[in-house]
Amino acid sequence: MFSNQSKNTIVHLIKDVVKGEKELENLKQSLILQITDNNVSYQTCFLHLAYEKDRITRNDLEIFLQSQQIRFDQREISMFKYTTYQDFLDLMLPNNQIFLKQYQQKQMNYNNPNSDILNIIGKVLGKNIEIIRKIQAYLDALILRFDKSTLLNYLCPKSDKNIPIFLQLLKNLDLDISFEDIICAMRRLDKDQDSDVNRFDWEEFFKCLKPPKSNQTSIGNLQKQINKQQSSKSINRSESRQKTDQENINSNRNVHFSTMKSSTKSLKKSSSIMEESILEFQLHLLTIGKLYEELDQIKLELSSRGDYSISQVFQFFDLDVDGSIGLQDLKLVFLQLGIDVNDFIIRQLIHNYSSHHSQTQWNLIDFKCLFPETKQNLNNYIGAFSYETKKIIKILIQKYLELIRYKKESTHQLGQDMKNIDIIFNFIDLDQDGIITQDDFKVLDIKGKHILLFFQQFQDYPYQITYNQFQKYFI
Repeated sequence: MFSNQSKNTIVHLIKDVVKGEKELENLKQSLILQITDNNVSYQTCFLHLAYEKDRITRNDLEIFLQSQQIRFDQREISMFKYTTYQDFLDLMLPNNQIFLKQYQQKQMNYNNPNSDILNIIGKVLGKNIEIIRKIQAYLDALILRFDKSTLLNYLCPKSDKNIPIFLQLLKNLDLDISFEDIICAMRRLDKDQDSDVNRFDWEEFFKCLKPPKSNQTSIGNLQKQINKQQSSKSINRSESRQKTDQENINSNRNVHFSTMKSSTKSLKKSSSIMEESILEFQLHLLTIGKLYEELDQIKLELSSRGDYSISQVFQFFDLDVDGSIGLQDLKLVFLQLGIDVNDFIIRQLIHNYSSHHSQTQWNLIDFKCLFPETKQNLNNYIGAFSYETKKIIKILIQKYLELIRYKKESTHQLGQDMKNIDIIFNFIDLDQDGIITQDDFKVLDIKGKHILLFFQQFQDYPYQITYNQFQKYFI
């Protein structure tokens, strides 16, 4: 019942937990060395965060996280204990007993923590939040595919009494990891500290999951429009073009196709390869233009949301908080949003919207090419998106992916026969000088903005296109 993709999701969850716990341990060891070298104690650090009270409130923690520029939401910080001094020690003390003994020998120091120590404390808390965020993202992705009961039955398999449940799960996943890595994973996943990861432990994580709501009436007119377009299947991009051109034109491209109906009927009756190739290219340009128009509509809807800012979206995608968004970040966020897409399309998405044409990551400048600037004054907003805003973000990403898939499929179909490219180019090149300009495209009776979108894809030749450049577009 569980596909390899679902099993891999669980494997990545466990591996990311192990990796995060190792990084967290290194931060804790750095912290205890800084505390020792500066004659500080954990107690003075606790009192600093608690504002000299006997406990750290949620408001205290949120203020500290904001001062350290660490993003968070309520469900993430609710997943770890921080209130009492003992809770604080459990969060900050390393698990390595050697470091603990060194600390205990020099514990009688009570200077206030300096900025370097507070910075490391912030990193420890941030790493805890990052690990929790990734766990939640993986579980969010799994709960979209399976009901809770089925998923829990797989995560907690029946095993021999002598074999812990978690080890049986690792065996079922064919995941061969070291004993040290198993301890790291259980340190995070074993919520009740009974030396195993059982049903109770997983249910603690599931308590903080927020499955999609069934009521979508508040998403807005945009969502209704997109759903209507998707349900009507505006263009069948994988079936034979010859049989479906007229149907696609009549049902899905009414704005511009009304002037082409009579000519389309004659083209369908004709067996001319030239006419078919030109019609295919016209449909290609019109569809690309229509998809960009839909992207603009979605961006307009998103930019007007009260809880949206482009910096917040960047942080939402930047799961490892390294200032860039890579392939793994996108794969994990797409899983969380319920978007199923292969690595090739994700790499193509990164490449298409990267200022340095990287196929591995985006920076904030690249990200601004995809998402709109906010209309609200929310540049410093920190918090979770509402369900409606997250839904619009998902729709926007899906539209970008649809654009990439369509362009890839359409250009591949047209480029299968080089004669098609020759026919189209020669038809547009009215003066036969081997170069086509925007004026030449008027012969296709296409809107100027659609032509401009096509030319913008040729960065080296923004105003004119040679045959070689035109040919590369389809290959």
